[in-house]
Amino acid sequence: MAQKKETKDYDQAVVDFGKAVEAMNAERYDEARKLFNELIVSVNDEPGLVERSRMYLSVCDKKTAEVITPGTGLDDVYHQAVMAMNSGDTEGSIRLLDQALQHDPTSVRVLYARSSAWALSGNADAAVRDLRQAIAGDPTIRFQAVNDADFERIREEPAFIDIIEPTTTGA
Repeated sequence: MAQKKETKDYDQAVVDFGKAVEAMNAERYDEARKLFNELIVSVNDEPGLVERSRMYLSVCDKKTAEVITPGTGLDDVYHQAVMAMNSGDTEGSIRLLDQALQHDPTSVRVLYARSSAWALSGNADAAVRDLRQAIAGDPTIRFQAVNDADFERIREEPAFIDIIEPTTTGA
């Protein structure tokens, strides 16, 4: 007679497992999570069913985990832009730096980074314009630009030379 009770409990647990899987497949993850947790507690003497319930519970947890999106603040956008530039995506970097400048149009580091990106893309006029603004905010930036390999492509441009070695008409 004890054998019959265990079979009945197991049969019900299989039905409950099916309901939990159905809830998960219908993307009702909270409901599925609750059902799987109940199964784990109620059929702890059925290792196969417990293990499968834990596996599906893990899937539910992953599906409902909070998705962390990259930030949109000045620092976050600046760092994304630098990463884009370092990976060779100067266009993407410039777009992100434009975004960063919307937060703070006078940010020396953002202006300098965008100047570097413009220089890497070969746009000397835009690079010099941004570098001039960066130097106006922090004159020591001029010395950084002198040795920065990002400016190699425009190093011989008269406007760049005029910023690095200012004359009376230069920066």
